[in-house]
Amino acid sequence: MKKAIILTMVLSMVLVSSPALATTNGDITVGIGTGLTQDTSGGLNPIVKAKWEMNATKDANNKYLGVDDDMTVPGAQFVPSGVKDVSKRITICAVVTDPDGLADVTTDPGAVYADVFYPENVDLGDSHYPLTNQSNLGCGKLMQEDKMTKLSKTDGIELFCNRVRNGQTELTTFASPYNYDEICKADGELQKETAAVFCAEKDLSYEDPAGMYKVWAVGSDKVGLQNILENYFEYKPLTAFETDFSNINYGSVRLGTHKIINGDLSWGGLASVRNIGNTRVNIGVKQDDMGFGKTNGNWNVQYDARIGNGEFDWAIYSPAYEQGYTATGSFTPLAKDLDLSELNEMDFSILVNKFPPTHSGPYSGSMTLQGTYVPHLVCGA
Repeated sequence: MKKAIILTMVLSMVLVSSPALATTNGDITVGIGTGLTQDTSGGLNPIVKAKWEMNATKDANNKYLGVDDDMTVPGAQFVPSGVKDVSKRITICAVVTDPDGLADVTTDPGAVYADVFYPENVDLGDSHYPLTNQSNLGCGKLMQEDKMTKLSKTDGIELFCNRVRNGQTELTTFASPYNYDEICKADGELQKETAAVFCAEKDLSYEDPAGMYKVWAVGSDKVGLQNILENYFEYKPLTAFETDFSNINYGSVRLGTHKIINGDLSWGGLASVRNIGNTRVNIGVKQDDMGFGKTNGNWNVQYDARIGNGEFDWAIYSPAYEQGYTATGSFTPLAKDLDLSELNEMDFSILVNKFPPTHSGPYSGSMTLQGTYVPHLVCGA
């Protein structure tokens, strides 16, 4: 009886002090107590630990490369295509965890979202997305919200802890006190699958305005608790335009008679021009003298050009240089600027004050158009 009591006491002490038991002749089982309390508070907020933007390029296995944007300075910068209807695709990613369990944000109605906002002081006006017929479009308003997709554990660690961390570390914005070391450590939440990488792809239109875009990564759990991590990316300015004509034929011109060549608003018809950049643009023009020369130091020919059909929008200009010589001389800016995505007609005119006796024609020459950056419209102006 005394021996049995001593054995019971020894076993009891071992169970309390440590579950690590060993035997050479059988199985050892250890009882571990468990417990919980019902959470009636709605739980704790999700945590967005880190977020970044990058080009949406993938490798041969359809995995995000995750190592680049379009510039080498800190933060993400992207350059538009400069081609009508060709978008710039980017990827927005975040590392998200939830103290109540990752399922709280991965199971409906929980989710992780990417919210992108227009630059705060850029008014797109009525000409941008003309079917909306809205003013003050832009001005820091929500551009779009996209649901982010959870990557697998392997893909998430490879993307964030290897490709982004070792490729372009400056892309990432962290919530305090988190960093690469904390998130990517061997016993961290990504490894333990209590955090995950979420990504969404987004298209920036060729005509979306240049500027700083605010981006939110929003972790939202099943009872609506949220956590937001904010940063910005820059959509770099690209001034670009295109025309649907490569020649202006003034046709038959009489001495001292103003001859006008009209454009139209139909692309591929008469002379039209459109903005294919993400800034507003002014068009400048210069032309040679087509061989008309000068009399008493004055050009024998004069030109006019305009965008649109405003009566007072004609820009009058003389030749910038003589035919056959280097295209020196300055551009004459036209009165009307082109807004984002705007298509408009271009009209041209010619006035010949003297036909030189040494040149019986026909006359031909060279014209050059130049696009110059114009600031965006300002909100509230």
